[in-house]
Amino acid sequence: MGASRREEEGIVIKTASHGRAWVETVRTSACEGCASKDACHASGKTMEVCAINDAGARVGDRVMVSIETATLIRMSLLAYIFPVIVMMVGAAIGNGLAPSLGVNASLSSGIGGFGSLAFSFLVIRMVEGRIASADRYTPRITKILMDL
Repeated sequence: MGASRREEEGIVIKTASHGRAWVETVRTSACEGCASKDACHASGKTMEVCAINDAGARVGDRVMVSIETATLIRMSLLAYIFPVIVMMVGAAIGNGLAPSLGVNASLSSGIGGFGSLAFSFLVIRMVEGRIASADRYTPRITKILMDL
């Protein structure tokens, strides 16, 4: 049994190099946690995503684009949970260091928390390029759909 996948229908609007194609789909809430969302161009309810063209689709073809559900979950955790955890750890460290620094615990906790949050965004920014370029994190055109 294969891995669970999230699938969306779309239209190929242009082909790209290295066996990829740009597909216009309807934007969903699942897009928000995706590491490749920066490779998408969203305007309103539609978005364009660069996908690996496994099906050999051409411009104008209606296609099925899919990505593994586990990948979406991992990317959601990276985008949403990681910064919150890092912020809480930074706030706790700031609170713990306050007495030895001779500063207000709330101030130290706030600086530690928000400083750590900013750091977490930098870490995400540094790894997102590698994640987005990895084929396993890139949506794939899995089939060409026939028009009725």
